[in-house]
Amino acid sequence: MKRADAILSDSGIFTRSEAKKAIYEGRVFADGKKIVSPSEKINENAVFTVDGKEINTEKYVYLMMNKPQGYICENGSENSVLSLVPKEYYRKGLFTVGRLDKDTEGLLLITNDGDFAHAVASPKRNIRKLYFAELEREVTAEDIAAFANGFETKNGEKFLPALLEKGEGKTATVTVSEGKYHEVKRLFLLTGNRVLYLKRLKEGGLWLDTSLSPGETRAITDEEKELVFAE
Repeated sequence: MKRADAILSDSGIFTRSEAKKAIYEGRVFADGKKIVSPSEKINENAVFTVDGKEINTEKYVYLMMNKPQGYICENGSENSVLSLVPKEYYRKGLFTVGRLDKDTEGLLLITNDGDFAHAVASPKRNIRKLYFAELEREVTAEDIAAFANGFETKNGEKFLPALLEKGEGKTATVTVSEGKYHEVKRLFLLTGNRVLYLKRLKEGGLWLDTSLSPGETRAITDEEKELVFAE
């Protein structure tokens, strides 16, 4: 059980003072019952409505975005991916789980749960990410072997083995697990190739929802959240 105004403010739609005001105005209901006092203790699983509209009062948010090109994964920028998130989430304190480059598309997780984000990024989890790439030239058997063996650059930087699979023409899929800066692009450069287009399709066991247009976002289910750690 929790104070009604506290639960309502968890929605991100209202501040605590706005939640109190809405309650005093008789606009708030929980499981069909009007809330008359901000201090009233309510089950946190109750269905809240304000002005007849159901609202999400869960504290933590877990979203999947089909990231479009031209947007960056940071706050406070006009072209931040967070500017594309539906307005009801704006006060939730969201951030991206990891990053995708400005010109990279595809699966991007967004949350306000720091523990979840840390777990996804943790090297101990070894969460694999699958990308589709369009390339400057076709992938060769030598490229596939080089990716499988891993790399060490002239300055001593090491890249763990990655799974490279040739696609049609000058396309390929690649699965990586480290999350280094520009990792996929740099791996191809080490084989003398260049990425022209890149899209993340899968993170752990969670696939991008192909019904999402670029820039669209939806909440993921508890089952989908667990899929991130399933592989």
